[in-house]
Amino acid sequence: MRFWARPAALLVVLASPLRAEDGIRWDIEPEQLIRRVAGAQKAVDDGLSNYTFDQKIVETKYDAKGRAKETTSKLFYVYSGEKAREVSRELIEVDGRPATEKEKREALEEDAKREKKRIEDQAKERAKNPPKVSGDDDEPLVGGRRLSDVMDRFQYRFVGEEIREGRVVYVMDFAPRPGAPAKTASERAFNQLAGRAVVDASDFQIRAIDARLTKPVKVAGGLAANVKEAFISYEARPAREALWFPCVIDLRLKGKAALLFRLDAQYRFELTNFRTFGVETRTQVEEGPGGTAP
Repeated sequence: MRFWARPAALLVVLASPLRAEDGIRWDIEPEQLIRRVAGAQKAVDDGLSNYTFDQKIVETKYDAKGRAKETTSKLFYVYSGEKAREVSRELIEVDGRPATEKEKREALEEDAKREKKRIEDQAKERAKNPPKVSGDDDEPLVGGRRLSDVMDRFQYRFVGEEIREGRVVYVMDFAPRPGAPAKTASERAFNQLAGRAVVDASDFQIRAIDARLTKPVKVAGGLAANVKEAFISYEARPAREALWFPCVIDLRLKGKAALLFRLDAQYRFELTNFRTFGVETRTQVEEGPGGTAP
């Protein structure tokens, strides 16, 4: 169960159709570059295990004049096992006070429901888009979909190179591609994103993304809303070599919830205290009457 979002889906911004007249010389083609970035992030994710971090979620609701009227916060401790999906979290605080046993139990039940739905959605996606017989062994997967499918949903523009905090980065803009297929509400929302991504040029990890919704969309599921405006901001910091770990994710939504109530809320995810740890297994052997025994 993932409780921090690697923005792999927005790696599509690296597929910019660069041209010779742009005055920039590249040793690899854009498609090769995006595959390299996808591969670099997948390698980090696959090798990431035995870690822990703190996750603080702050939800702010706004009134009709845009003033904050209600703010709630929750602090979780997140733990991983040795496998990529062995991730769990424990609710520690609610609005600055220790979480009650009931709140902890309800948080665990909600996480279990979310994980069950994630597994069911992945199974449906695999059933709709079975692997090809051949030719896609090296095709990177983005959120369960082939990278080429995700790339076809956007148009791209290379902005240039910049120096940020002493490091070279690539800056790319992306926008919806007209006519991109969408079978679900989440695909319709995804297809309407536009924005900018910043990628570290040394280790090919995404360090920042700013995106917005270009047209209203209907969202099903737990939110059940008509979203007129949405803004997403993602920022990562280097946690160790070749690993940029998310530090802040902001999501602002405006529209109507359940077609009856105003929706104007911001969700802020703050991830701190990322740590990895080693696991040692120790076997004690004792001498017994019949020889050695564990």
